[in-house]
Order: sequence, then structure tokens, then C-alpha cells
Amino acid sequence: MSKYGGKSATPEQIAAMVKDGMWLDYGTVQAPRGFDRALAERVGQVKNVKVRMLGHLTPLEIQEKDPDARSFWTGNFHILGFTRKYIAQNKGSHVPYNFGEAARYYREDLPCIDMCVQTVTPMNKHGYFNFGPLNNYKKAVFDKSRIKVVETVEDMPWCYGGYDDCIHISEIDYVIENKTDKIITIPTLTADETDRKIAGYIADMIPKDGPTIQVGIGGLPDTVLRLLADSGAKDIGIHTEMVTEAMLELHEAGLITGKKKTFLPEKIVWAFAIGSRRLYDWIDHNPALAMYPTDFTNDPNIIAMNRNLISINACLGCDLQGQVSSESIGVSQFSGTGGQLAFVRGAYYRSNKGMSSYGYPENKSILATHATYTDKQGNLKSKITPTLPPGEIITVPRVDVSYLVTEFGVAYLKGLSIPERVLAITNIAHPDFRDELLEEARKMHWLNKQWALGAI
Repeated sequence: MSKYGGKSATPEQIAAMVKDGMWLDYGTVQAPRGFDRALAERVGQVKNVKVRMLGHLTPLEIQEKDPDARSFWTGNFHILGFTRKYIAQNKGSHVPYNFGEAARYYREDLPCIDMCVQTVTPMNKHGYFNFGPLNNYKKAVFDKSRIKVVETVEDMPWCYGGYDDCIHISEIDYVIENKTDKIITIPTLTADETDRKIAGYIADMIPKDGPTIQVGIGGLPDTVLRLLADSGAKDIGIHTEMVTEAMLELHEAGLITGKKKTFLPEKIVWAFAIGSRRLYDWIDHNPALAMYPTDFTNDPNIIAMNRNLISINACLGCDLQGQVSSESIGVSQFSGTGGQLAFVRGAYYRSNKGMSSYGYPENKSILATHATYTDKQGNLKSKITPTLPPGEIITVPRVDVSYLVTEFGVAYLKGLSIPERVLAITNIAHPDFRDELLEEARKMHWLNKQWALGAI
């Protein structure tokens, strides 16, 4: 009998179990590539098999080898580069989600999954597999699946967690050992001069003694962290979804200590990481980090327990009332809601007098965007528009937006009337577009004559 107690299986053996109409689940980001290749060999043998997942960093063989999508359809919580291509080819679709609610979707809202195959570390001597740098909601997927399969990745880091970071051999049905594929790495995202200008405004808004930081993905948030290192900041804490390369750098420099965190002090609280081999080596068996599922990290009430919490996220654009789009370009889904809305709300939250006191006036939610972009014809366009384009998804409603930052400045929107919002947002637009934005606001009766003339 194998070390897995007879549960060892090949990818082909698991793929042979798939039948017409089944719901499968690939988990999050690091797809089970051994199983995916084997399942793709069944194109034409099965039909209407649906596969749910959250992002993938490499092409999916079940999509590449099924040009007419007769065998396989994918539903994706978060859209990345390859997924956009498959959606355009009508091979799949987006599943709208709040990242912190995903575990609940599985446990309470979705029907039973016929089979899940998720990547994990090799088993330790105690019989546990670790979820590696992608806790997210993996345990909930296993809890709701009829057939539970793990695919081990030899070089996946083992990440210490608060809960739901491991699964025991007794809880699963089959083990696939993938000795071919390495964990997927991505290059460090770089920042441009516009990012650095925006980061400068944001860094000035962050306390230098003991702030707790959340950042989203992208070159801009990491640039803010690096500027903090140059600004004399100390005893920085982290409560975030995503651990980044800049956090590694600041921790190694002794600037991230978490000593002044009011919630889980001295721990870097996080849910997932996608990055370089160096990043994975840093988080491997590192007791400074505590990995939790996103129903913990992204709970607005838990977020609010951190004093001096600064939430920094990038967006794709906004309109003159402050509606923010971070996940679609027109009707085309570009990414996903993720945890942005949860951190926006958690940073602003304050408990009321009838509750235990938490939520702090020093906390800030900051959303940042470039003021302009250049279209395919080489024309400069404003990312701040009178209204969002038809069909564009609102990620953060206008009533939730606090600070909005571009390379031209900072606007604070809480409590502002519509004309006040128009003026504040126009002031951080590119100067070449400000008159046009104000004129459009007047046409829509969003900017009364008195406001436009400065008479109020």
C-alpha cells in the first residue's frame, strides 16, 4: 500500500471518472495542470462539463483543445489574460463575486460539486497537505465536493496559517503527484513615472509610526510601500489579501514588524501570494506570516479592528459622481471585484455606541487611478468621465468612496453633494479635459450655475 493508503491515482485515472454534465472545480490561480492535460484528452468523449475556478496563470488545455466548447465550459471568479481570450471565444464566462464571500457561496449557496482537483504541497509526516500561497477559500471547495482530489506541486511553499490552511489525507479521496510542473511565478510588476507621482500623494497620507497597510495588485501599491521605506516609516503592520514583493523587501529591512498592530500584532495577515521564486521562498515556513482564508482577511469588521489601517487599491476609472470601476472596460470583464469593496468599507467602518468599540478615525480607504490613457489610435483619453461607459461595472458605489487619487492630486468625497463631487473630481482630472467635464456636468444638471461660478 502506498504512503497515501491506496489513494494514489494518475491524472488519467481521475479524468476517466468525469461524466457528462458534471460540475468540477480547479480552485484558485495555480490550476492542477497534470489533471488539466489529462482531462483535455477527453475532448469529444464528454459533453457539457462545467469547470469553476478563480483565475489561472497559464493556458487551460481543456479550453485550448476544445475549440467549439462542446465538452468543457469554464466559470471564472477572477479574469486574467488567458481567461479574457476564452470568454471572447465564447468558451466560458465570469462569475461575479466578493472575494470574502466566496467560501460562503460554496458552503451555503452553490449546489454540491461533483469533483474538485486543487493544488497543494506534498504531504508532511503528519498526513497534512498545505494549500501553499493560496488559502483563499480552498477548504470550502473541498467541504462541498463529492469527490475530493489533491494534486501535489513539489516546490510549492508551506505557509503557516490561522485556520483552513491544510487538509488531511483522511479528508480526501485521491492524490495526484505532479512531478513535472513547478509552481507558477510571475515577474515583479514595475511602476512608471505616473505611478510614482500618485504614490507620492498616497505616501504623504500614511502615518509614519505603526501604520497597518493593505495593498491590491499592481506596480502602484508596491511603489507606495517602497516610498514608505524612504520616508522614515517604522513598525509597519500588514493586514491584506495579497502579499507582495515590496512587503518582502520592507520586512527584510526591518521596517515591517507589526509591533503596533491592534489586531494580531506582529503577524503579517494575508490570504494569497503570486510572485517570484524569491517571494515563495520567503513565505515558506515563515512564522512572521499568518495565512487565513478570505472570509477572515476580507471581513469588514475584522479589517476595522486594525488601527491606522490604510487600504490602497487601484481602479480603472471613475465618473463625476465618484462611481468607481475596477473590473470591466465597458461591457468586457477585465478582472473581478476581488476584495476591493470589502477593504473600502472595512477601512471606513466605525462601531456604534451600542457595540464594542472598534474602527478608528485614523483609518483610510484610498482608490487610485491614472487620470488618462492612450487609446489604440494614439489619442490621449481621460479615465475620469462624466458617466461610466454603458455596461461598465461599478465596483465601488459612489457612497463608499473616501479618497480618490490621481497624478494631479487627491479628492475626498465622503459627505459631498453632487456639485461638490463634480468639482473635487474634476480638479484631479488631466487639465486638458477639465473644461469638457464641467460642461458635461452642467448639461446633466449636476453642476448648478452658482457652483460653477463659485458663488457658493
